Amino acid sequence: MKRHIKFITGMAAVASLFAASCKKSFFNRPPESQVTVGNFYQTVSQVQASTYGLYGSPWFGWNNKVGWAITELSGGNGFTYSSDVNAFITWSVPNTNPEILAGWDSPFTVVAQCNGLINNMPSTISGVPQAMVNNALGEAHLLRGVAYFYLVRVFGNVPIVANPLNDISDFQTVPTNPISDVYKFIVQDLQFAEANCSIGTASTGHGDSGSASAMLAKVYLYMQDYPDAQKEAEKVINSGEFSLLPNYENLFQTAFNNNKESILAMQWISNGGYDFGNSIQASWAYNSTITGTGDGYAVFGPTIDLQNAFVAEGGDTTRRHSTIMVPGSYYPDLDAASGGYTFPLTGSAQNENAAAKKYVVGTPADNGGKSAAQASGNNTYIERYSDVLLIDAEAILGQAAGVKAGTGIPLTASTSNAEAVSVLNQVRTRVGVPPVTSFTYQQLLLERRLEFALEQDYWFDLCRLDGYQPSGSATFPTHHPIAEAIISQQERGTYSTTAYSSNGTPNNPVIYSNKLTPTDANFFFPVPVSESATDPNLVAAPVPYAFK
Repeated sequence: MKRHIKFITGMAAVASLFAASCKKSFFNRPPESQVTVGNFYQTVSQVQASTYGLYGSPWFGWNNKVGWAITELSGGNGFTYSSDVNAFITWSVPNTNPEILAGWDSPFTVVAQCNGLINNMPSTISGVPQAMVNNALGEAHLLRGVAYFYLVRVFGNVPIVANPLNDISDFQTVPTNPISDVYKFIVQDLQFAEANCSIGTASTGHGDSGSASAMLAKVYLYMQDYPDAQKEAEKVINSGEFSLLPNYENLFQTAFNNNKESILAMQWISNGGYDFGNSIQASWAYNSTITGTGDGYAVFGPTIDLQNAFVAEGGDTTRRHSTIMVPGSYYPDLDAASGGYTFPLTGSAQNENAAAKKYVVGTPADNGGKSAAQASGNNTYIERYSDVLLIDAEAILGQAAGVKAGTGIPLTASTSNAEAVSVLNQVRTRVGVPPVTSFTYQQLLLERRLEFALEQDYWFDLCRLDGYQPSGSATFPTHHPIAEAIISQQERGTYSTTAYSSNGTPNNPVIYSNKLTPTDANFFFPVPVSESATDPNLVAAPVPYAFK
């Protein structure tokens, strides 16, 4: 926490978020020697530029490894032998792990930069349209709410820092606040954003009022406030601002950044160097032929369980092809100059006989030059429109099932509600999967898994299956019998050999089975020791937040 207090306090003196997070032509910033609170927020261009840095570099630490380590490795969608993140598979991450530090540090850096804008920008600025000022403040509240949404789902009780100057004298004793207070704070931030952000501008890469409504729908879903989740989801649906992209595969190609389905996304550039580009391809791509930039380390392998999930949903070849590579899969968008790329029959990332495709975008030539070593220019989704549709379906099902907060929806609960079936079928028919006339909660969860696999979401879905049970003490009382039962059946093992030999003969590999069951304590991750050593209150009982 010490590093964040120092960082945020520095921004209270100067608008350093531009110096810290913006560079190259994508992020225009004023000269550092001239940037002060007294002279920065004065012109239309300065106010417009004030939020550019909130969508990229501050998120790098999360996006680089820990985001997918938590959501895909812990969730059972991915496997790796890589020593820096393989502890996430078994939920045995020590508080000394550098990636869990990144999981703390990156969202808090976003919070810091948002606070710098919120606490320093005047509410009115002569010569600047009021709507523009309101929008900038709204974007800062939106991204701060999103950052806290990540933090509370990973760590549980965390400190709410709205104005770091309030803590400057005692930054070594800042307490955490209860989960319920963090969620309340998130809702307030998103409501502010919904009321103040521009309407219909998400296609520019900036969050807007509709983005805030969509995030509110998701947060309410996690809180099991199904009526409000449905209201916010249908507000987005009825607005007409967003729509499903007809071709699912296009969603993950750089040329389709900020498309009509993109509600909110991390924005990356390839010419800013490390910290400014999307580094997922560097880790996930099966080889350097795909990337054309010398990286492509194949440190992530889609689990046998995820592969089986696609097979179980018969005919879901579109999403499977766009999400994972299996032997013989052909991709015309990769290494296009050589006629495309075919995943080898002997291909196997991390002994899983498959490799990742989603967020793997190819060579610089495949991306109009917007790709480089360790830095691709494709966005990382925070939320897209198909999520809103499935939130609407789940909110309707949750109300029909009559569940109360703290108790998960039974997996066998079902609905044939016309609205719920309609929005679910929009997601299914887009990828060529047959429509349904009713569905169970278990079927809806499978739909979510396949739709958002490898998009940093699945673990969070598992964590909420047993209901919203906010903690008021240092020991989280949350119990996860439904999630634990599902996870215990996942096949997290590896194959004994590749699926085929080099001449195409099937090898009939056996599975070295590995099935694991988490405990209730595994559903939150430890506060990094570098933070708790400076501020022991971070691992003490939380203190109620003083809302104004």
